[in-house]
Amino acid sequence: MQASGMLTALLGAVARRIVDRAKAGWRLASGRRMRRSTIRPPRGEDPAFVMATTLAAALAAIALLDPHAGGLVGGATGAWRSFLKTLTGYGEGVEILVVSAAILILASALTPEGLPRRIRAGLVEIGFAAAFCFGSVAGSGIAASLIKNAFGRARPEHLSGANVFELHPFAFSAKFAAFPSGHSTTAGASAMVLALLFPALRRPILVAGGLVAASRILLDAHFPADVVAGFGFGMAFTLAAAHGLARRNLVFRQTAEGRLEPKAADRPGNWPDVLAALIARARAAKV
Repeated sequence: MQASGMLTALLGAVARRIVDRAKAGWRLASGRRMRRSTIRPPRGEDPAFVMATTLAAALAAIALLDPHAGGLVGGATGAWRSFLKTLTGYGEGVEILVVSAAILILASALTPEGLPRRIRAGLVEIGFAAAFCFGSVAGSGIAASLIKNAFGRARPEHLSGANVFELHPFAFSAKFAAFPSGHSTTAGASAMVLALLFPALRRPILVAGGLVAASRILLDAHFPADVVAGFGFGMAFTLAAAHGLARRNLVFRQTAEGRLEPKAADRPGNWPDVLAALIARARAAKV
């Protein structure tokens, strides 16, 4: 009973510290003056352009690809289907959500006392970067879930007629929640999150995300338009969040060409420096 009480008290103290740090972080973000950038971002990083292109592509897919999707794809079976199911599992975003949540909780729970100003600033940036990852993937997924349940588009295997855009608005059933694809939305958001944080690997990351999204078509779980709409929406959602942070000088900044880049781009040792400082402080406390 005594051990249980001590554990409860410890968890309560940690929870209060996390809440206090979260409030401080919110005050920091909301208190920073938003910069009005006069530099227009390139089309590939403009959320409005990405969303408009996505909608146009989705409409084209509804007319040109969706009516023939079943004949073009066919049913995946055997080892190929097993591989596709493994690949599509990454569209749930569990990995990035768990890792970013763990980093966010850890960054919020750590006390900044005794750390140099540069390290404290780095710790704040790490916390906001983790919040960006979690918020982009979770937020876009929640938004896509609301949208697709409002539309109520029937999945390929649940069509009752020849109309490939069969709608059952607000049915709130997995059978009628195809547009946009939730897995594809999360894949698009996850890919864009990682592409923005690791710009040197941008192309392979986006290609990998696209393959995860395409697996939904190959598994006959979605029409091509569902996947296009979801992937593009996830990317646009993430870009909007990144631009919002850049205007507050958090996590990202705009280059002279208008591109987003991580603020730590010129300080590649930022994260290792923070970790080293925390380890050194822990060792000093034991002495």
